[in-house]
Amino acid sequence: MQYTDAPASTPTPIAPATPSAETAEALVEGVSATLRIARGLIAGHRQVDLAGLEAMVGLLCARTLDLPTEQGRALRPRLLLLLAELDGLTGALAPP
Repeated sequence: MQYTDAPASTPTPIAPATPSAETAEALVEGVSATLRIARGLIAGHRQVDLAGLEAMVGLLCARTLDLPTEQGRALRPRLLLLLAELDGLTGALAPP
């Protein structure tokens, strides 16, 4: 995330001027990494705090919808893999 020259106590995020597949791809990687870490914690019988995951996924969805159609379609296989990861996490959280 980029910031303006505002004082350090009040950083102001700057949104990308145009939607990009690279931004969406980076968000996919971030959500995927979060899900992998959560799965690892669950496997180790540790507590998992998923606060913020919904916001991450919401931002990913918004950025993906902002993409031109061809770029959005190109991202579809990655999004399907991400959905499978999320389903795996859901299964890992389910009581035995």
